[in-house]
Amino acid sequence: MLASNIIGIDLAKNTLQVCHISIHGELLSNKSMSRQKAKEFLAKAKPSIVAVEGCCGCHYWGRFAQQFNHDVRIINPKKVKGYVDGHKTDKNDALAIANAAIQIGLKFSTPKTIEQQSLHSLETSRQFLSRSIVSLGQHLRGTILDYGIANPKGEKGLKASVLAVLDGETDIPANLVSTLSLLWEQYKYLKKELKQLEKEKSALTQQIEPCKRLMDIEGVGETIASMLYATLGNGEQFKNGRQASAFIGLTPKQHSTGGKVVMLGIDKSGGIKDLRSLLYLGAMSYIGRLPETPKTQKEKWLMNAIERLGFKKACIALANKIVRTAWAMLRYETKYQPIPISC
Repeated sequence: MLASNIIGIDLAKNTLQVCHISIHGELLSNKSMSRQKAKEFLAKAKPSIVAVEGCCGCHYWGRFAQQFNHDVRIINPKKVKGYVDGHKTDKNDALAIANAAIQIGLKFSTPKTIEQQSLHSLETSRQFLSRSIVSLGQHLRGTILDYGIANPKGEKGLKASVLAVLDGETDIPANLVSTLSLLWEQYKYLKKELKQLEKEKSALTQQIEPCKRLMDIEGVGETIASMLYATLGNGEQFKNGRQASAFIGLTPKQHSTGGKVVMLGIDKSGGIKDLRSLLYLGAMSYIGRLPETPKTQKEKWLMNAIERLGFKKACIALANKIVRTAWAMLRYETKYQPIPISC
C-alpha cells in the first residue's frame, strides 16, 4: 500500500492529462482537463504526491499544488520515458509520470520559488541577448568580408568597418548599405538592452541576502551566486553537498563492478551546463590570481592540487568545493569564513 495518493500530470499549454492513483495502487482516473478544471481538481484532492515532468510551466504548477499541501516532484523527462508502456499518448505519459514518482532511488526536483525563478529567467534572458549580439555581429562581419573588407578583431574593429561602409568609403551597393545600417542600429540597441538587463539583475542579486553571502566564496561573483541560489534554493532537497555537486555535474562518473571501483571524468553532457561553465571560469580566475605564499587552508590545498593534478583538474576540484560550500551555507544559513593557514 502506498503512503498517499499519486497524481501524475502531463503538462501542456491548454489541456492537461491528469492521472489519479489511489493509496491502494488502483487507477481512479486518467482524463484530460482544462487548466481551470485541473486547478479545481488539485484544490479538492487530498494531500497527495503530485508528479510532473521538468518542462515549461512545471514550477508554476508545482507552486500551485504546494498551496494545498501536496508533495510535488519534478522528474527529468528522460527518467520518465522508461516507464511508458505502449504508444506515446497523453494517457500513457501521465500514467508513466505517476509510476515514476514512486520508484525507489529515482531522483527528482522541487519547484523553484518566485525569487529563484526570477533570477533564473533573468540569467537565461541575459544569455539569449548575449548570443543574439554575437550572432548579429558575426553576420555583419561576414557580409562585409564578402565584399573584400577585412574586419579587425574586437568590437572596435567591427564598429570601424561598419562606419566605413556607412560613410560610403567602400564599393558596397547603396541598397545593401541601408540594410547594414538597420542591422547596426539593432546591434547597438541590443547592446544597450543587455547592459540594462545586467544592471537590473545585479540590483536584484544584491537585494537577496543568500546571494550576498555566497559572493564571499572565492571565485563567486554576482552571476554565479544568483545561479547557485536559483539552483540550490535553501538546500533542503539535497541530502548533502555531494548530491548538490552531482546534480550540477561536477562529480566524477563511476563505472564499478565486482567490488572494483573505477572513477572517470565528469559527465559533460549532464547536469547544469551553464552553471558548471561559469563555476569553471570563476575557478580559473581565482586560481590565476593565487599568491606565491598561501594565507588560507584553501589556498594551500589549491596549490597542492595544481601540483598533483594540473591546472584544469584543479579548477574542476575548486568548482566542486564551491558548490559544496554554497550548499552548506544555504542549508544551515551560515556565513563563509576562510580558515587561516596558522590554524
